[in-house]
Amino acid sequence: MTSAIGWFISAVALDTGTFLWRRNVRKNIARIDTEVCWNDAGLFHVAAVATYTIAGFNWVLGAPNNYVVTAIVFGASLLTHCSWVPTMRLWSNVVALLLPFFLIIFAAFQADLLNPTSAVLCTMLLGTAAVIMHFNRQKYFETFTKLQEEQDLVKRADEAVSFALEEKARAEDANRTKSDFMATMSHEIRTPMNAIMGFSDLIVKMSKEPKTREYGIYIHEASVGLLTVLNDVLTFSKMEAHQIELDIQPLEFAELFESLLYWSAKARDKSITLKFMVDDIPDEPMLADCGRLRQIMSNLISNALKFTPEGGRVEVEATVAKHLTDGLRLRFEVRDNGIGFAEGVANKLFAPFVQADNEISKTYGGTGLGLAISARLVKQMGGEIGASGRPGEGAMFWFEAPFGYAVERLSQSA
Repeated sequence: MTSAIGWFISAVALDTGTFLWRRNVRKNIARIDTEVCWNDAGLFHVAAVATYTIAGFNWVLGAPNNYVVTAIVFGASLLTHCSWVPTMRLWSNVVALLLPFFLIIFAAFQADLLNPTSAVLCTMLLGTAAVIMHFNRQKYFETFTKLQEEQDLVKRADEAVSFALEEKARAEDANRTKSDFMATMSHEIRTPMNAIMGFSDLIVKMSKEPKTREYGIYIHEASVGLLTVLNDVLTFSKMEAHQIELDIQPLEFAELFESLLYWSAKARDKSITLKFMVDDIPDEPMLADCGRLRQIMSNLISNALKFTPEGGRVEVEATVAKHLTDGLRLRFEVRDNGIGFAEGVANKLFAPFVQADNEISKTYGGTGLGLAISARLVKQMGGEIGASGRPGEGAMFWFEAPFGYAVERLSQSA
């Protein structure tokens, strides 16, 4: 009775420990140390087989006449079970097979059943169990290999994520450094450039020598072009550093378009007809950033004039795209009959430092920042921008954005 109780307690404790161990392995399967895992599995396997085998020996020793056949059947069942539940470690499999085999031999010997025939049968049973265990161990090896591959994959993925995060941080630092450098240099260069522009203008106005005035005009035009580039670079670097904020104020769009009329003089210089069609825009004030709107419109008009040949035509139109609850969604279009661009190029035009193709960049110059700046400003306003065109037939650039009423409108029932 004492040995039976001890065996029962040992079996329960062993099964409980095995259950907890397996649950911990499943929970941490991605991080488990496979070497330690398979060693632990071998120990649990041998301990379980040993516990039940010792119980069988106790049955035979305690009451040979009553439990010999039971012990033989129990040992055979245990031997079969061990063949189907092997481990990766060879020593644990050998011990697990030999323990029930010796129990069968011992029980047969106690019952005087051990003879050459029964010995051959026992040996065949052991051999069959060993063969089955061998094939099952091969499956274990395949599972182990897959587990290692998964762990290696997870490890490489973690390393790749860590490397990507580090590279991202370095790229962001480099980008901030670049933006700060560009902003600083733009400011530093713009100060003497203003002086060059001022003195070149004085030379043109004050000099009586035709050649001197001609050279002064060249200097002034070149400095204006360079200042435009610097302004674009400065604005873009501020955008990269997220330092651009919209200054929303009441605006009458008639004033905005009146401030854009200076482009008519530049159009006349190129013998280009520039027409504004803005009669559909309401006269009431709207909430908008006048400076940024003027910058977007100037970029689009300047772009159209640049790529339109002499005698061409540029049209600027503003319409109400949609009536909103508290405002209007306005659409602005700038159309020209210039060189246009190929299909599929439109989406690339709003990327920084990009023009339609290299030949255009060489012929017409420019930084390719104007449209990128316009696109980011429109997006910041909550709108969208786009373009369409055909080679040799001109292009159309447009953007839409919502604008709130500057003064709350009276209800229809008031």
